[in-house]
Amino acid sequence: MGAEGEWEEVAEEPEAEEAYEEETAEPEPEAVYEEPPRYGREPTRAVSRPDKSVLAMVSGLGFFIVALLLVLGVWGLVATIPAESRPSFGAVIVVGLVLTVIIPYLWMLDDLRIRPRSLRKSHARFIAGPMIGILAIVLVGLFTLAAGNLLLIIVSVAVLGLTQASVALFLYSMLWEE
Repeated sequence: MGAEGEWEEVAEEPEAEEAYEEETAEPEPEAVYEEPPRYGREPTRAVSRPDKSVLAMVSGLGFFIVALLLVLGVWGLVATIPAESRPSFGAVIVVGLVLTVIIPYLWMLDDLRIRPRSLRKSHARFIAGPMIGILAIVLVGLFTLAAGNLLLIIVSVAVLGLTQASVALFLYSMLWEE
């Protein structure tokens, strides 16, 4: 060791340096790895949810079409059935409309932001089940009261179906809890 601030010089082995340079001078061949085959399904891509404003618009369009079919179709075609069954047909179609509005609400109740606290999901779905049966009875009543007028039957079923679809879309687009 030397004096303060001086470094002692140590002789290095030149062979070690040269040997190291020789080893690094030779390029190593790059290893080529093949990807192992993949078994099973391809990974699923994320599916984006439809824009809720579009669903709300479709729902509103559905309600508009229901109103047009009801006023221009059903009430216009009711004149073709016997006079004594006209009030009954009107009452049955109104009951059908009420049921088609209530059934989707009860079915989707647990997932909505606005819901009564007294009804639980299991109770609401239980109530929706018999209402679907009552709706089936309403449809049979419409078929019977239509007195064989096939066009009236088709328009009446379309009104009820579109009402139910529009209500379900409305509930999903406006009140669905995320």
